[in-house]
Amino acid sequence: MINIFGSVVIFLSFNFVKLEVSPNFRKCINDFFYQKTAPKLKRLVGSTQICQRLENLYYYATDYDTTNRIPYYSAYTLSFDRCGNRYNGWFVEPQLATKNDPSMVKINRANNNVAAFGSKQAVNVDYTGSGYDRGHLNPQLYHCYSEDSRKATNTLTNIAPQVPSFNQGIWNRFETTLYDISKKYCNFVGARRYFITGVLPSKNRFMGNGRVNIPDHYWTAVCCDSSGANDALRNEGWSAGFLGENVHNSSIFIYSIQNFLPTTSPTLFADYTDQNGNTVKNCLFNPTKADNIINEIASTDVRYIKEKTSLFRRVCKAVYNGACYFVRVFG
Repeated sequence: MINIFGSVVIFLSFNFVKLEVSPNFRKCINDFFYQKTAPKLKRLVGSTQICQRLENLYYYATDYDTTNRIPYYSAYTLSFDRCGNRYNGWFVEPQLATKNDPSMVKINRANNNVAAFGSKQAVNVDYTGSGYDRGHLNPQLYHCYSEDSRKATNTLTNIAPQVPSFNQGIWNRFETTLYDISKKYCNFVGARRYFITGVLPSKNRFMGNGRVNIPDHYWTAVCCDSSGANDALRNEGWSAGFLGENVHNSSIFIYSIQNFLPTTSPTLFADYTDQNGNTVKNCLFNPTKADNIINEIASTDVRYIKEKTSLFRRVCKAVYNGACYFVRVFG
C-alpha cells in the first residue's frame, strides 16, 4: 500500500490479524477464564474487553484501559510445547481508533500513524526512544504451540511500559520459573492452567508526551484447575499470586491467593462447587500443596520474597546487588 504526503512516498507493509472488541468477553469467556468467569477488579475506567483473535482462532483475552493506554490485564492458558523462533513484529487495533475494521493491523513503519490509531491506545512512536521496554502481559514464552499463537501476543493492547532491567531480568526469570513450576505440578491428566497477568497503573508517571501510563507494578495470578481430573487428582489443584515493582533491582513478592490484591480485586478466580456440594474458592483446591509450591519458588532466588518472610530475606531484598554473602542470623 502507498501513502503519498506531498512528494514523499512511504511504503507500508500491512498484515491483518482478526481481533474483536467483545463486551464482557462474550466471544471468548469460555476459553480463557477459570469457571468461564472474568475477574472482578475495582475502579476500572475506560475498560474495553478484547478477544485476541488471529485468523479464525482466539488466543487470549485482554481488558484494556483506553484512558491510560495500557492493559488492565490479559487472561490466557498455558500449554507445554517446544518453542520456535520469537516473533518481533507489532500490531495496533483499529477498533480502538473508532474504525470499523475488525482486523488488527501490523505496520512496519507506524510512527506516522499516531493520529490514525493512537486516540485510545499506545502506538510504536510512544515507545520509541522512551527508555522503556514493550512489556508483555501475556508472554510469548507461554505460547509455544504455534507461530500464530506467539504472533498474537505482540499487539500493543497486550503491552505496557516496563523498566528494561526489570523486564529482561527478574520478571523474565519469574516467567520461566512459573512455567517450570506449572509443568512440574500442573501437568497431570485433566489439569488446566489459567493465568491472569495485569498491571497497577501509577498516579503520575507517563511517557509518550503524557499519553501512556507507566505502571508501578506488574502482577500475575495462576490457577491450576483440577476440576476436570479424576479421583484423587481432583484435589491436586492450587493457586498463587505474584507481584513485582516496575523498577530497577526489583523483586517478586509471592502471595497466597486469598491474600493477593485485596484492595484491587476481591475475586480473581470464581467459586467452584463440586459434585458433592463442596465449594472451592479462588481455585485453591489444595492449600497445603499451594503453600509448598510457594515455598519451593521462594527458595530458588533471594529476590523471590514470600508475603510473610524473615528479616534476613527482606534485608537481602533491600540491598540486593547480585550477591548476598552475609551469614544468616535472622530466621
